[in-house]
Amino acid sequence: MVSLSRSATDRMIIAPLPNDESDRIAALKRYQILDTEAEELFDDISKIAAAICDVPIALISLIDEDRQWFKSKVGLEATETPREYAFCSHAILQPGELLIVPDASKDPRFCDNPLVTGAPDIRFYAGSPIVTNDRQALGTLCVIDSKSRQLTEAQAEALRHLSKQVCANLELRLARKKLELLNEAKNKFFSLIAHDLRSPINSILSIAELLVDPNSGLSPEDEEQFKKHLYASARVTSQTAENLLSLIQFEQGRFSFEPRSLSVRETLSACEDSISGSCKSKGIRILTSCNPDLVAWADSRLLQSIVQNLLSNAVKFSHLSGKILLNARSDGETVTITVQDFGQGIKPKALDLLFDYTSSYSTSGTAGEHGSGLGLALCKQFSQRLGGDLVLESEYGKGTTATLTIPAKE
Repeated sequence: MVSLSRSATDRMIIAPLPNDESDRIAALKRYQILDTEAEELFDDISKIAAAICDVPIALISLIDEDRQWFKSKVGLEATETPREYAFCSHAILQPGELLIVPDASKDPRFCDNPLVTGAPDIRFYAGSPIVTNDRQALGTLCVIDSKSRQLTEAQAEALRHLSKQVCANLELRLARKKLELLNEAKNKFFSLIAHDLRSPINSILSIAELLVDPNSGLSPEDEEQFKKHLYASARVTSQTAENLLSLIQFEQGRFSFEPRSLSVRETLSACEDSISGSCKSKGIRILTSCNPDLVAWADSRLLQSIVQNLLSNAVKFSHLSGKILLNARSDGETVTITVQDFGQGIKPKALDLLFDYTSSYSTSGTAGEHGSGLGLALCKQFSQRLGGDLVLESEYGKGTTATLTIPAKE
């Protein structure tokens, strides 16, 4: 990068920021193109521009907050320069027009620019803005020469068309990345189905075959026990399928999100009711502490899903006749919800795997309960979608504390 002296910047006419600069920067970052490796499609456009305009330098220049970065370059070694140097910073101020500077040494905007007074000794510049469909100028396709000159009408028209091709390629590149993410999500989905649904489905089938076999020799007591196992396996399968569906919807951006001010106590009560059967079967008490007036800014469905999952895990790993502490408090800015159990705890090496749904880590509960291993991974993603976070602390053999933080207000 060329160094810039104070005297040079004092004399240079630095381009002002566009009126919609924040929107323009957001549009640029949407394409995830900055600081990426060279790509043939973009390099070919630069080469064609240089050939058509008969110049030694052609660049695809993108303007971010403080620099111009070259996605593609012909005839120049530098990968970026400060934004205040950039001729392109002036070009993006008029997205619908081609900026042509026949002789930069005679132009008051650029005559003292270090790129004019020193290497690469710019005299001629022509830049066609790269404009998105929502009219944001990301940068330019520009051609440069160390000799003063002009473009013919045909060359100018070609430069305009080529800059449109740059934007078209950015759109294609973004679409390809989205497709890759969808394919990745699909592959994870099928992998998770194979891993997490096969076992409980096989269990259901085996038990069902026994129950419908008139020659199984099962006693009434055995039949009753197998019915309980059948119900437990069906419930795990249903929860796993629900988790998988939520995961795919969330990753594809199809999971509805409608935050509002809601009663934390009502949410906690609904979650307690949903797992009352599990608590009763293990003789577990939930001791709740929450101000009835406490409110949070959250999507009701996401928050309830998180807390319900945390409580289900606490019940799963609690010992018979144990207790769970459910606490909610606020400092005015955030609401903190903790779920603490005194059960078997989590081994240190397993803690890092619990928030990674690709690992599908799962372990049996204190009464042999099974799960999909996806619950905490989803809870982590849901908490971040709510603008908060989820942290897990555990001591093996002594219990686990899950701490959820979410905004108290919009």
